[in-house]
Amino acid sequence: MAADPAGQSAAMAAVGSASWIHLDATTEAEWTMIPAENLVSVCDGTPSQVAVTALSAQQVPGLAFALQLGVGALVLAPPDEEDDVRRVMLWQAGSIARAQRTEIDETRALARSSALADEIADELAVAEDAPALTTTALSVGVVTAVASGGVGDRVALDFTSLLRVGEGALVGSSAKLLSLVHGETLHGALVPARPFRVNAGPVHSYVLLADETTKYLDEIRPGDQVLITDAQGSQRSLTVGRCKVEPRPLLLISFESDGASGQVFLQQAETVRVMVEGEAGLEPRSVTDLRVGDRLLLRRTAMGTHVGRAIRARVEER
Repeated sequence: MAADPAGQSAAMAAVGSASWIHLDATTEAEWTMIPAENLVSVCDGTPSQVAVTALSAQQVPGLAFALQLGVGALVLAPPDEEDDVRRVMLWQAGSIARAQRTEIDETRALARSSALADEIADELAVAEDAPALTTTALSVGVVTAVASGGVGDRVALDFTSLLRVGEGALVGSSAKLLSLVHGETLHGALVPARPFRVNAGPVHSYVLLADETTKYLDEIRPGDQVLITDAQGSQRSLTVGRCKVEPRPLLLISFESDGASGQVFLQQAETVRVMVEGEAGLEPRSVTDLRVGDRLLLRRTAMGTHVGRAIRARVEER
């Protein structure tokens, strides 16, 4: 398949049903890196592997270590009869990359086996008390700062169905740490409830979709399915009917959870609420009333994302 948008779409459609998917290019003008990276992220965790044609030695390292995972195979043209120097350099780069990958793969295998042993031991230790997980696993983070976030383009997600009190969307600046932003289901003194809306924050933020991928709020369109979660982790999917983007003053809420740091920008308004631990349990609290030390409800994961999909690569978002 060609390494162009049409070829990328065809390749992604074959993920899971084909053992190998080959992205090909005949000239350097046709060759692009992005389809290879996108396909590596989609194939991660599936039976499908990616093979990509490399045309020069400079292209080899990027492909061999794309998204820190690398393609499954490089397709190289054989040296011609004249022993073209360019082809020789291409094959030398391929040999070096193969040796480096072998060393890294062996190290990863040892690390995985050690981690798996620890994980099994932990699971056995808590098996009797662990309930079956049929909901989104939520945790708690501690608010470390609440500061002005300037003015930004805020996105309000308006759904085609009504939200319940306690429900909201999972939003944040890092895909690994998303905070539960409560729907506008509560009446205020000056503003009526908007029980179909989550005031989700500015355009750069991630929001978790029903298929467990993320999108930037700027990318959300009518018809998208967003994962809606309540304080107990029960979840359902709601359809976006409208995205309302307006410049609004923002607050920057920083928090920590088990040593990991995250943040979320939200509109500075009494009607925007997050879920926190109160005296009577979990409760929606206005962002304008948040204080350092408040305990905020979060969804925490270990994996970062590439084009919205979780990927087993090192990803840091600050």
